[in-house]
Amino acid sequence: MFFLTGCTLLGTSSKHQANDDRSAGSHSSKYTKTFNEDFEGVWSAVLMSLGALPLDKINKEKGIIKTGWVEGFSERKARSIVTDRLLDDYWKERYRVTIKISGNNLISSVKVSCQVQEKARGGSAAYRWERKMSTGEREEETLMRIEEILGED
Repeated sequence: MFFLTGCTLLGTSSKHQANDDRSAGSHSSKYTKTFNEDFEGVWSAVLMSLGALPLDKINKEKGIIKTGWVEGFSERKARSIVTDRLLDDYWKERYRVTIKISGNNLISSVKVSCQVQEKARGGSAAYRWERKMSTGEREEETLMRIEEILGED
């Protein structure tokens, strides 16, 4: 059986206003933090917090920063313990982070969501990425880096 699902990551927005992100695989509502900083300062801190991650979309007027896909390996094994000794049998995993910033001259809010996809090592599944639920670790790490850059406790 084959299902098509869709998601909208970006909705309509006025200047510096965050949107509701209900894309599959994200815990976006849990990963929001308010800072006692102006929009410009938070915007700069967010960009610095992303470090060497590839940036796909940057729209300062809408307050949205989206990274490109970052690929690596999942903790999930493809085969048995026996074949694992002979082969590096991990599934591939990739993620991208979307950050929405809203604020004014006194206070700003940052919402972080992470889309995660996984691809099996072999078989027909090796040709397609499948969404999986984010653990929330990347979202929490991003908010902590922003907080450290801004010097808030």
